[in-house]
Amino acid sequence: MTVKGPIAPDALGVTLPHEHLFMDFQPPLNTPEGWTAVGARRPVTPDDMAFFEAPLTMDKLGQAKMGRANRDNRRLDNEAMEIREVADYKLSGGNSLVEVSSIGLGRNPAAIKRVSDATGVNIVMGSGWYEHGYVQDAIDKRSVPDLANEIVRDITVGVGGIHAGVIGEIGVKDFSQAYEKKIVAAAGRASLISGAPISIHIGVGSRDQLGVLALLKEGGVDLSRVAMGHSDPLVTDMPLMKKILDQGAFIEFDLLGRAPTVRSTYTDHDVAVAVVALIKQGYGKQILLSQDVCFKMDLKSYGGGGYSFINEQFIPYLKRMGVTNDQIAQMTIENPKRFLTFVAPRPVRN
Repeated sequence: MTVKGPIAPDALGVTLPHEHLFMDFQPPLNTPEGWTAVGARRPVTPDDMAFFEAPLTMDKLGQAKMGRANRDNRRLDNEAMEIREVADYKLSGGNSLVEVSSIGLGRNPAAIKRVSDATGVNIVMGSGWYEHGYVQDAIDKRSVPDLANEIVRDITVGVGGIHAGVIGEIGVKDFSQAYEKKIVAAAGRASLISGAPISIHIGVGSRDQLGVLALLKEGGVDLSRVAMGHSDPLVTDMPLMKKILDQGAFIEFDLLGRAPTVRSTYTDHDVAVAVVALIKQGYGKQILLSQDVCFKMDLKSYGGGGYSFINEQFIPYLKRMGVTNDQIAQMTIENPKRFLTFVAPRPVRN
């Protein structure tokens, strides 16, 4: 299901399963507590505040890449620029992408559809909720069935007639929180009702992947319908990756194309090595690749790799490491197609 309606799975072609076109990464509450809730450092000094409020320009990119907060950097809101960037992705060989800006991240269905109309790229829109810090108390008193029904409406009725085609990204930062268990359970229930796949966001440093899968499985979800996002940091933990894969879920390496800094715990080379190792161990049918463009500095217009990094740089790198064309097609065409194709509804467990 795309923002322009259903299409045949074979029409997806080369697909990015985890990207953003329009989003707002600002803490909903501009208070120390609000910033802490989203895991970011609030600007407090006059110098920090001036940097935060300034437009993102070339002289600020270095500090922004090192994590210094800049309001402009934390927004994707320029429709004309997004059209150019997505058109560039199409020129690189891309056919489709999944826009996973869930509720709480400034999802903009109408603008997403206009980008699809302007570029001819198939775009699948997400539904569900992000981390608690970005939605605050808006859904704390709602029930799992109520939340699931909203997701199902996004899929079946649409948002202003524009349909979601994936459940996610579902925000998991600390799975001990009741909120996160609730939205994961709601995602699972909605998947059973609709047949739609689930895309999970795992916060940096979290090792909650198995807990998330256990809750979904307990609810009756077929784990082959689940993509475990932000798995790039797991390249140093092959046993955990294999435990995820052995349950049938997809491993999604979706943080590709980011220049390493002193804060980095892995590189794209490390991901490439892990991809090669997983293919050799028989997991090639469960690997997804994407870039998670979510800041202005990720766009080509601001010196980043844009939506074309995988096609233009990462795939050639994999080929130099011995990955075959058929194996690349498996990861970039066949796996996303299988993931995004709706399945028959299944009974909901009360």
